[in-house]
Amino acid sequence: MAGKFIVITGLDGSGTTSIGKTLAEMDKDGYYLQTPEGLFSEFREQFTQELREIHPEAHYLYYLTSVVKASNDIKKKLKTHNVYCVRYLIDTVVSHRTMGLDVDLNYNLGFTSIVKPDLTLFIDINEDVRQQRITERGKSILDKTLDDTDFRQRFKAQFKRLASHYSIVDNSTTLDDCLSSAKWEIDKITK
Repeated sequence: MAGKFIVITGLDGSGTTSIGKTLAEMDKDGYYLQTPEGLFSEFREQFTQELREIHPEAHYLYYLTSVVKASNDIKKKLKTHNVYCVRYLIDTVVSHRTMGLDVDLNYNLGFTSIVKPDLTLFIDINEDVRQQRITERGKSILDKTLDDTDFRQRFKAQFKRLASHYSIVDNSTTLDDCLSSAKWEIDKITK
């Protein structure tokens, strides 16, 4: 079996993790992961705090490294599974372009290539609903950064610039409605 690779992306608090995990659980051949993972995840907060504003290029390379590592794992998993990944290259590019770096969504790095998704789902959400969810769970550093309206608009503009690379799924109402829409998009690439 050659599996399909589905990336789930969107603003923090839009439900990407819940949706990614649930889609993988609903799929008998599903495998879930998110980046950064493993060792990268253990040091994520430290890298974010120490590098994000002072050395955004080093911050970018940290996240890019985690995506390259995940890509190598994904290549192996795709031999037997459909892979559902939250936060991938598109997230790394959008975040760092918003910070002013001149990077782009390029899956071929020259010295290596990153697995390109068969489908990317952008989870859209009403801002009031998103704010309620992130307030209930506790705000991360990025959540607090996205509270700045200007920064959030620039972040969304960078996602919009890449709109041809993803399908939009709305998560402003119920999780079931969102999963139904996501499943519809996934069925288009698996049938």
